[in-house]
Amino acid sequence: MRLTVVGCSGSFPGPESPASCYLVEAEHEGRTWRILLDLGSGALGPLQRHADPTALDAVLVSHLHPDHCADLLGLYVVRRYRPEGALPERLPVHGPAATGERLAMMYHGLEPGGMDGEFAFVPVRDGEAFEVGPFRVTPTGVEHPVEAYGYRVEADGAVLAFSGDTDDCPGLDRLLAGADLALLDSAFVDGRDDARGIHLSGSRAAAAALRAGGVRRLVLTHVPAWNDRDVCRAQAEAVWGGPVEVARAGDVVEVGADAPTGEHGVVVDRASASRMWSDYRRATPGLTPEDEPWVGHFGDSPAMADELLAYITDGPKRATAGLVASFERHGGPLPRVGGHWVACDGRGTPAVVLRTTELRIGPLSSVDERFAWDEGEGDRSLAFWLDAHRSAFGRECARLGLELSDELEVCFERFRVVWPPEHADA
Repeated sequence: MRLTVVGCSGSFPGPESPASCYLVEAEHEGRTWRILLDLGSGALGPLQRHADPTALDAVLVSHLHPDHCADLLGLYVVRRYRPEGALPERLPVHGPAATGERLAMMYHGLEPGGMDGEFAFVPVRDGEAFEVGPFRVTPTGVEHPVEAYGYRVEADGAVLAFSGDTDDCPGLDRLLAGADLALLDSAFVDGRDDARGIHLSGSRAAAAALRAGGVRRLVLTHVPAWNDRDVCRAQAEAVWGGPVEVARAGDVVEVGADAPTGEHGVVVDRASASRMWSDYRRATPGLTPEDEPWVGHFGDSPAMADELLAYITDGPKRATAGLVASFERHGGPLPRVGGHWVACDGRGTPAVVLRTTELRIGPLSSVDERFAWDEGEGDRSLAFWLDAHRSAFGRECARLGLELSDELEVCFERFRVVWPPEHADA
């Protein structure tokens, strides 16, 4: 079972993420089954980077606040008015009893038949499980000012528990017990938000997961743009007693005790990367406020990640290149001058913080000898660079379903090492 974070911003879309939306996929009977947990404001656009919105098997709505369901209106338009014609079957939408009525009220001027022409609305009830292909889904009533549910999704022996919006409540014990991954609301901050019955804070999310027992991985989500993610994480880790992750738009996670995670076999340690980033920020007065940087690795295998990282820590590598199509396919933003990212080794352990100093987009054929020299690999020649990158880009094109061409757009990036001190450039 694979989870993709399409959107994780709490209450409204933020500058780095739309509101709540999580794509859950599993293979079954020769095809990929896809369900959505929520489709909140701003999420339909980024969803299309990860899946065809007309190929969904169901949408599960936690509650009827716009940041969890508003983009169902756009999905209605996609399904009804696409040039190929309306889809022959209605899409199941599971949620509170008033879901269909509320969506119709939000869409002015519905045609005859309204939302029911495209969606089959299915009211959910606390504890009454249902199935969608390989997924067994159990709704759990949670505590929020409106009718609200968390969803426990099981497939292939793995358990994903999604809280929706909630404060701590008895239902969380049933929802979270033994979950491989608990994806929990963390909109509130201890010491600032005293209201109860609305949202969890990081500490209350961690306490609920501990009390339920058996939770293997805790991921905080629904964090509003005005919150400090480091504060939310720290408050959770103080209770959890180990690493806690904070969801980012574009994260892809394989859910399950024995499931591989990460891209190209590298499981990045996001909690440690966040601590490295926090250490760098504390040691760098005057640093412009910035969200947590992208965390990843060089190359397309653990061995290559180690090899290329060594060119940085022990050698002259101060440039890198990546296919623009790869950034687009995986939903990640392109680097920006002045932005940062954390590079990990082949075990996923963060090693250095890099700061982008120069960026250019151009065809593969536009690379020059100076850039090849700055990338610092092999004998640093243009011939070596072209041979190595045509090979690597060829593998990436095969994964993306593209044909390798010297006209493919490439992001050419130069950077400095800024942290830790023993590796930082002068």
